[in-house]
Amino acid sequence: MNLLWMFAAMAAMWVSCGTPETEQSGRPGDGGASVSGNGGYLFVHMTDQNYGRMFYSVSRDGLVWETLNDGKVILETYLGHPTLTRGGDGKYYMIGVSTGQTPHYPVLWFSDDLVVWGHRDLSPDIFDVSAFNYKNDTYYYGAPKVWYDSASGRYIITWHAGITGVDNAQEEWESKRTFYILTEDFETFTPADRLFDFTGDDADMATIDTIIEKEGDTYYAIIKDERWPDKCPTGKTIRIASSSSLTGPYTNPGPPVTPAWREAPSIVRSPDGQGWYLYTEQYPTAYELYRCSSLAGSMWSQVAFTPPVARHGWVMRIDETQYQAIVDAYGAGM
Repeated sequence: MNLLWMFAAMAAMWVSCGTPETEQSGRPGDGGASVSGNGGYLFVHMTDQNYGRMFYSVSRDGLVWETLNDGKVILETYLGHPTLTRGGDGKYYMIGVSTGQTPHYPVLWFSDDLVVWGHRDLSPDIFDVSAFNYKNDTYYYGAPKVWYDSASGRYIITWHAGITGVDNAQEEWESKRTFYILTEDFETFTPADRLFDFTGDDADMATIDTIIEKEGDTYYAIIKDERWPDKCPTGKTIRIASSSSLTGPYTNPGPPVTPAWREAPSIVRSPDGQGWYLYTEQYPTAYELYRCSSLAGSMWSQVAFTPPVARHGWVMRIDETQYQAIVDAYGAGM
């Protein structure tokens, strides 16, 4: 059933969709066509050979990418699954974990210019999910992802955790659920809570790699359905749920955006501002790119592009000053 579903999904040809979208919120400073002299895109990512480490690739159009720093690690002390957001204070933030012996602890990274980074430790207690009979892995903490909601002035941090007492690998992954906390200042945090309460065929849906974006007045959660394809036809695909509120309730997710065996989604405006680019990893080989005119659309078209050598990561728009500062700091790439 797995192979049949994959062939059928790929044969569908993912046509264009949706209605004209409104201005993107959540990333102050984004906007404008990404052409030479007007900024571009930064892809912060890991590689298969250096899993959990941090690399930079840049692109003018989001299609042709160049890896900087001669393909070397950008930040030697960073470990994690990098996801960037720009806060209301203009700073960039991401969550990583400590290096060295386990158990690790979460680390907040911050930067004014994406070149010089500072960090400080966070308490593991902010991710405590034991009240739900779930537990965090103490190596990557469920790959925390941070997103700034300009409407409320709050940051939402999402991650996945598995149910306590499950040892079988497949059963553990199928027990994963998305949790979240909120903060305005990275000093005080709301208690951890479940983000989704799906119903019907998706009531038992395992979720990982959840990211949040906003279009108009609607919040969208882009999710990996972590169920196995032989048990569920949408298993291991990327799907999208929506809500009028940052913390839900979210609708059941729509149909798959991608074929099976995709994860680590990243969403960003297309260069012309008339649509969205969804980057997602066909693990463990390479990233793919899909486009749609609105996050409310249910069908996406796959776009040919030249990806960098990358695994889990995040793509974001940057202006010309940021683009040049990064290229000046890390030089031509490979």
